[in-house]
Amino acid sequence: MAEEKYLKQYEKSATGNYLLRSRGTLENVISVVAAKTLVQEESGSLVVPSGAARTITLPAIKAGLNFKFIAGSAHAHVITGGAALISGFVYDNTNGTTLARTAIASKTTITLVNPLLGDVLNFHCDGTNWLVEGVLNQTPTVA
Repeated sequence: MAEEKYLKQYEKSATGNYLLRSRGTLENVISVVAAKTLVQEESGSLVVPSGAARTITLPAIKAGLNFKFIAGSAHAHVITGGAALISGFVYDNTNGTTLARTAIASKTTITLVNPLLGDVLNFHCDGTNWLVEGVLNQTPTVA
């Protein structure tokens, strides 16, 4: 009985690994020091690109996957949705005094422009697309 309750906390991934369904746990931190393709088992992680400009690819879509990106350096990091599209919005402080809302609709990449340490983007997958929201130093380049 206790084993069944324990196993309900996990879901088997497409690669045969188990994903933990959790709340209130310690966040996994991924320090990105080279180009990186994330995998679904890393969902829920804090992703920190640092050093020179990095390209990070989100995993294949699956409802419930989520990642939080925080800029760890002032370089133009690129985040790509892989085969999936990215939609949502960010607030940016391009003029230095007020936040402006920038919509992102059906794009494949977001490039951080002159990020400050702590610029943040949150990605959530609805099973069809990657949805993004965040606060940045400058308007990102989207394509």
